Amino acid sequence: MAAASAAFMAHFDPKTFRNALGQFATGVTIVTTRDTAGSPVGVTANSFNSVSLDPPLILWSLARSARSMAAFEQAESFAVHILASDQDELANLFASRVEDKFAGLDIGEGGPPFIQGCSARLVCTTRHLYEGGDHVIMVGEVIDYESDGKPPLLFHGGTYADRIAREARTAAPPVLYSVADRIATITLNRPETRNALSEEVIAALVAALETADADRDVDCVVLTGEGPGFCAGGNIKQIKALTAEQHMSPMELENWYRTQIQRIPMTMERMSVPVIAAVRGHAIGAGCDLACMCDIRIASEDAVFAESFLRVGIIPGDGGAWLLPRIIGHAKATQMMLTGEFIDAAKAERYGLVSEVVAGDGLVPRAMELARMVAQFPPAAIRKTKRLIKDARDVSLAEHLDQAAIWQGVLQQMDDHREAIDAILEKRAPRFQGK
Repeated sequence: MAAASAAFMAHFDPKTFRNALGQFATGVTIVTTRDTAGSPVGVTANSFNSVSLDPPLILWSLARSARSMAAFEQAESFAVHILASDQDELANLFASRVEDKFAGLDIGEGGPPFIQGCSARLVCTTRHLYEGGDHVIMVGEVIDYESDGKPPLLFHGGTYADRIAREARTAAPPVLYSVADRIATITLNRPETRNALSEEVIAALVAALETADADRDVDCVVLTGEGPGFCAGGNIKQIKALTAEQHMSPMELENWYRTQIQRIPMTMERMSVPVIAAVRGHAIGAGCDLACMCDIRIASEDAVFAESFLRVGIIPGDGGAWLLPRIIGHAKATQMMLTGEFIDAAKAERYGLVSEVVAGDGLVPRAMELARMVAQFPPAAIRKTKRLIKDARDVSLAEHLDQAAIWQGVLQQMDDHREAIDAILEKRAPRFQGK
């Protein structure tokens, strides 16, 4: 075996070879061999991998219960394929239970099956097998390799990293933003996930809210969701990946909440422009809390609300336990959070969670009508009124009156105040300039 290894290694470029070995530790891989009958066998290898340059060794493990275990135990050689960034479908195929995973592939004859188009391929002879509990650790000596420099396929956060980039280039934006007649419309735009709050949606939503609040030509915001639902809450796959794949520590999870979903309530709390939530379909978990962050909430007849965090063994991490009792009272909020019950639009209106329930096709038109009713008034007065309401939750009456007196002194010196008075006296529509 030593002579064969030397013959193969003689033409290896050490730098390129190190790069190929380095990719094995980070990229998605498929390992192939042939069983005793000569049939091709292949599996994805992602449970453990490591490399050594001198001697050139690869270590990987396979579950003892795997159907391909017998083939790899008796194999004298195998090939490791580091998949290229555009081979995510191939990775899914080999991770599945499909019987003939090699159908349609040109894999060559004799020796380990070769998969074309990969980032790198390493051919190994089997050196050692070690017991590893419910896995068998396999050590192979590299006797040949090739690499064409393609970026490897990476798996992160429950999906393939390159797929995220490709979809970002072609997919519709996660949040839609438009302004007309001094009203900004913000639409969560991931109907295929019922507008779940993934990291991309969180970032885009926060950016849209900040844009609206900074725009002095915006007097009101309407927040709604594309498709049949308002917001299904957190993205379950992404949340699972935090611990199951990224193995975040408690401190890392705490930081994730602070830098991700908690940015939404903190942004909403800072805003001075009013926000109207137009809720259709599901407003579940963080979706219910998102509605609670808004100043006015109306719902379609098919709306459903729930504080569903206990169903997945967690708590409201986005301010729901602070917001909901202030809207519907301590008793009803406690019942919703501890039972996880789903309440329909009629009950939500009785609870005071929403102020109106309208027919489904009338939801957005009614929200826009309310927004126009808000936007007809002087811009500065609109924003100060919202802040006065928000700030009143946490101050004494005396402090509230002090704040009102200060702001009233400013507002009554503005041109818009004088224009409002003149328009009433002259029985005409006012023309506010925001001054």
